[in-house]
Amino acid sequence: MTLSVVFIVFVLLYLLLMRQANKFIPIIYLALFTYYIQYIFSVYLIYNEYPMLERQMPLRQEVLFGYLIPAVAALFGGALLFKKDIDLSQRVKDITPQAATRLGHLLLIISLSVDVGTIFIPSLESVSSFTNNLKYGAFMCYTFSLTPLNIVLMFLIFSNLLRDALIGGIFIDFFMWCTMFFMMFSYRFQFSDFRRYLFILIAFPVLILIQSIKQEYRYFTYKGKKESGLGTLTELAIKKQEQEDSPFTESSGVINTVARLNQGWHVAKVMKHVPSKVPFSNGEDFLSDLKGVILPRVLFPEKKIAGDHSKFEHFTGHILHNNTSMTVGVLGDYYLNFGYTGALVGLFIFGAVASRAVYWFTKKYVVSHPINIIWIPVLFGYMVRANNDFYTVINSMFKGFLIFLFVQFLLKAVWPEPAAR
Repeated sequence: MTLSVVFIVFVLLYLLLMRQANKFIPIIYLALFTYYIQYIFSVYLIYNEYPMLERQMPLRQEVLFGYLIPAVAALFGGALLFKKDIDLSQRVKDITPQAATRLGHLLLIISLSVDVGTIFIPSLESVSSFTNNLKYGAFMCYTFSLTPLNIVLMFLIFSNLLRDALIGGIFIDFFMWCTMFFMMFSYRFQFSDFRRYLFILIAFPVLILIQSIKQEYRYFTYKGKKESGLGTLTELAIKKQEQEDSPFTESSGVINTVARLNQGWHVAKVMKHVPSKVPFSNGEDFLSDLKGVILPRVLFPEKKIAGDHSKFEHFTGHILHNNTSMTVGVLGDYYLNFGYTGALVGLFIFGAVASRAVYWFTKKYVVSHPINIIWIPVLFGYMVRANNDFYTVINSMFKGFLIFLFVQFLLKAVWPEPAAR
């Protein structure tokens, strides 16, 4: 594998993703593009272009790629062979402003109500991580009904998303939802090919700039030397640009971005630790994930907690700090459960099931009610993040679908659409 081949595949996947962006929300293509970047593209660059980062990799390139390349290929194979796209570009005309506003207001009310409710009922926190994303669904609804009130609500929702990123100094949610918003705008306004392909030329420099100052931003805001906010971020960005004298590909922003995108490190830690130090789970951890998704904690006290350190530390031997959250990812999950061959079979099935789930939801709920297209990023968004493990992805889809059914019930029983005159 050469650098030119790595870049050609990157470009082809990006063009495939953007080619579909005005037909539907290409969540499967976005997931594949993300997995390629984080498991192949960035890992190759670390081994071959950025030796200063290679020391963080616990395995040799040929050993790690001996699993990563077949694993990603198996995932891609299952997803692409069993996908069935439904062109919804004409259905955008059937989304009425009234239906979009009605659903948007309801999603926003539910999201805010649960946020407030957690203050008085702490047990609501188990669903708040899912209902929190409903306000971003509301944002996407309002793109189909740009009234003055809805524009103000969109501004407030986006400002809240940006504020959360600036306060915590963690920008992954901000980047992911901005991408989802772009996909929805592309579908809603039927962007031209040029506008869609231009997206990465705008997004990539912003990503690099933030990565170049993120650690410094966290240091200043956490230590209290500066207030968190857009002003501090801008100030640090300007200062960094003035000090940067390295070529672009050797700049701190590019190096930090490549390092941050790398998810191969997690899988390498698993492969080095399993089975030499810890035996394969032989499906026990996988079964525990499925039970945790389906059964409530009352019936399954051992139910996992998303972001818990124990699994990562057990299967990698790497101890995390209290405020650090890492997972082994889907690729690491299948390896530690089923070994090399079993992982390839499992990832192929996982990709196939994911594709069919998106197709089934689209056919059953979006074709008949096009406004439900906003649910695709809400339900399947966690699948796009290559750093999420199997439990996080499946749990978010299962609980998200239950919330979807609940919202559909409310729309019909409590807030029905006015009858046409």
